[in-house]
Amino acid sequence: MGCCPGEECVAQVGFQRYEFAGTESGKDFVVRSVFGLGFLVFALAAWIASPPVRAAIVVSNDEWTLSDSGFGFAPDAPNFAQNVAALFSGGGPGNFLVYSSNFGLTGSQLASTMASAGHAWTINTALPFTLATFQQYDGLFLAGSDSYPNALEAADLIAYVQGGGSLYIAAGTGNGGAVTEAAAWNQVLNAFGLSLAPSYNGIAGNIAISSPHPLFVGVNSLYQNNGNSIVDLEPANPDNEVLVTLGGDGLYAVWVPEPAPLLLLGVAALIRRRR
Repeated sequence: MGCCPGEECVAQVGFQRYEFAGTESGKDFVVRSVFGLGFLVFALAAWIASPPVRAAIVVSNDEWTLSDSGFGFAPDAPNFAQNVAALFSGGGPGNFLVYSSNFGLTGSQLASTMASAGHAWTINTALPFTLATFQQYDGLFLAGSDSYPNALEAADLIAYVQGGGSLYIAAGTGNGGAVTEAAAWNQVLNAFGLSLAPSYNGIAGNIAISSPHPLFVGVNSLYQNNGNSIVDLEPANPDNEVLVTLGGDGLYAVWVPEPAPLLLLGVAALIRRRR
C-alpha cells in the first residue's frame, strides 16, 4: 500500500520511523515497508529458533527467611518460596539443587513447599561444585560456607547465570564472619550489579514487605535475624534492583535481565496516514 499523491505518510516498523511524501507509485513506501517487515520476520524466526534464556538471581540478606523457624514466624514464607521457584522455572515444574547444609535451606517445610508445587528439590553437597553440575538444574539455592565459591567456582557460577541458570543466595549465616561471607558472594554478585555489606545489620523479626515485584505476591512479611545488607552498585541499570529496604539497609534484591527480544517483537508495525 502506498501514499496517495500529496499526502504525508508515516511508517513505523519495529523501532524505526519513516516519514515521506506520497508518490504516484508509492514504490518508496513499499520498499521500506517490505524491508522492515522482513526484518521483523527474521527476528521472529531467530527468536523461535533460540528463545531468550531464563536467568535470575534472588538475594536474601539472611538465611532464616526460608528456614523451618522462618516458616513458623511468617505465614507468607511459603508464598515467597513458591514465587522464587516460579521465577526460576518460568512458571512450570523446576529442577533445583540446594548446595548447602545450612538450616536456612534444608528444612522440611521448604522441601514440602517445593514438592507440593511440583518441583524437584535435591539437597546434596557431595556433587562437584562445577559448571557441569550447575547446568543440570534450573536453579541453585546457596547459603553458608558449603557453597562459598573460590575464584574458579565463582567464575562457573557467573557463567551458569549468563547461560540461563538462576541463583538464590542467602547471606547472614555467620559462617566465617560478615567480611568473609560478603567477600565470598561478592565475587559473583558484583558481576551482576549487586553487593553484600561486610557487616551484619542487626535487623531481626518479622519484617513488613511492601513491594509490587512478583516475588512478593501474597507476601506481607518475612522473618530474618541479622543479615548482610544488600547494595545496588548500578542503580541506573534496570536489571538489578534492591526490592525491600529497612532504614536504608537492603534486605531483598534481584537481578533479572531485560527481555530485549520480546521488547523488539512486541512493537508491531504501525502505519498511519496524516493529511
